[in-house]
Amino acid sequence: GLLCTLCSKVCHSMSFIDSLVRRKTVEHVMAEVEKNEEGALKKCLSRWDVIAYGVSSTVGAGIFVITGTGALAAGPAVVLSFLVASFCCLCSAFCYAEFAARVPVSGSAYTFTYVCLGEFAAWFVGWNLTLEYAISAAAVARGWSSNFANLMGSNFPDWLNTYDIGFTDVSPLSLLICLLCTGALLVGAKESATLNKIITVMNVSCILFIIILGSTQLDTAYWSQNAYVDICTNSTPGNVSRPALLALMESPRAAACNTTQRFDAAPSDCKGSHSGFVPCGFNGILLGAVKIFFSYIGFDSVTTLAEEVPNPRRDIPFGVIVTLTIAGSLYVGTSLVLTGMQPWYLLDSNTPLSSAFNYVGFDWAATVITVCTVTGLSVTTLCSLFGQPRIFYRMAKDGLLFPIFAQLTRKSQVPLWGTIFSGIVAGLIAFFLDINILADMISMGTLLAFTTVCGGIVILRVESPPHAPSRVLVTLGAFVVLTCALSFSLRFVDEVPLPIIIVLAVFTFVPAVYLRFLKQSPVNPQLYSVPWVPIFPLLGIFFNVYLICSNTALSFYRLLVWTAIGVSLYFVYGRSHSKLGNHTYALLNHSE
Repeated sequence: GLLCTLCSKVCHSMSFIDSLVRRKTVEHVMAEVEKNEEGALKKCLSRWDVIAYGVSSTVGAGIFVITGTGALAAGPAVVLSFLVASFCCLCSAFCYAEFAARVPVSGSAYTFTYVCLGEFAAWFVGWNLTLEYAISAAAVARGWSSNFANLMGSNFPDWLNTYDIGFTDVSPLSLLICLLCTGALLVGAKESATLNKIITVMNVSCILFIIILGSTQLDTAYWSQNAYVDICTNSTPGNVSRPALLALMESPRAAACNTTQRFDAAPSDCKGSHSGFVPCGFNGILLGAVKIFFSYIGFDSVTTLAEEVPNPRRDIPFGVIVTLTIAGSLYVGTSLVLTGMQPWYLLDSNTPLSSAFNYVGFDWAATVITVCTVTGLSVTTLCSLFGQPRIFYRMAKDGLLFPIFAQLTRKSQVPLWGTIFSGIVAGLIAFFLDINILADMISMGTLLAFTTVCGGIVILRVESPPHAPSRVLVTLGAFVVLTCALSFSLRFVDEVPLPIIIVLAVFTFVPAVYLRFLKQSPVNPQLYSVPWVPIFPLLGIFFNVYLICSNTALSFYRLLVWTAIGVSLYFVYGRSHSKLGNHTYALLNHSE
């Protein structure tokens, strides 16, 4: 009796573990889509709709704010920071493009993870992505509210922008823009895509206007000027404006005037020579890349449109790569112009473009920039709310979320309750939380999704016989753990002995070499495939893990809390209702 009980418990435990790691195959996912069951999304988007959606999701608040933040970290070499960040994103973008060609469905990284790592990992990625989309929309809505209020002028009621209720500042305008975008999305994917294309063209035109106009005011001397200025005399030194110097004199570091006539205007975390094109050294370039990396986030949301384009195997990979190319070009052009119009150490981190045009005497351009910001943030809010309902839709189709999230509108065939729920939640978050709090919460889930997708490509390519799945997973796991250790040692490089860093780097290299020499499964020449596997996917994992480890402890705590809520929901509802584990999915397999 005891032996039977023990065997029963062991079998139950094995069954429990099997339910967590049960995986879909690419063939099963495609069979579900090809059945075109009732409630399928409407295929009404073109590849240009996809590109416009990707560009508007990626090129938003970042170009009007993040460029200044990056310049203060890297100086004029911020253009190199953007190129480094572009390469980091490109490694993940290649992997997203191949997955989109192999598994062209709306679940994005959630579905990709379901295929490669199993149900529980897919739930983890999908659940955290929903948080990222909601918070991204809320953060952009807060930014839209402030810029819209500035555009309306001093007579605009302040309480519509922010109103202090004691424990926080609420923002009615932020809630309003979320609800308006939700209404636009419910009209239909094609209709909202048309609106998106119009505003995206306006937004890109504004950015090109900024680049072209700013290029007429370039002073290449700023790209080599040192950051030491004399603020202790009454004269205005060199090309530095008097208002900027007065602002510097009010800072605590201006006490240096008591001992020296040379004031270091560079930010405190700039460790280089503070002169030349790379004033903050190589570390400054990397720090700038870390700060601006999140301005590229958004290209991944293109893959949520896979079930709404006629030829997703062609259009989605094309949209991902073109989106990243356009975004990178605009960021590089803007950063070059920005640091050529005004000394990098005098840039305003909150409104860098406006301050740069004011610096050269083009005050009227600041108004144009504000209009560009409002239109750009409008469409970014719209696109941030576009992707989340489609992940809800796919999770509901798989049985992991409530069926209500799989319901579509009759006419336009867009997710009904998923769109409404996403809009209301994002609106309430934007209404109650300050943009600085929201900015700190963005990125963790997205970076985890990037890491999973990159690892998934390695699994798909090398897992087929004769390689056992467990061997590939263990090797990838070892690479991720060693990358975490190396990332933390690089983050605290001043405290960790150099020999330890070298040893960690060597050990991190070993799993990569092992995976490189495993025989890979053949790829379909008619579909897009990642070049140089596993080099590009492993580089993507390394960069993403490094950025995850660069987050604050508070970001990890928030991730743990949100994950705990999601895990509870999965075990209470998702695991027992999963179609992969019930008779419905078995019938689907049998019918094939």
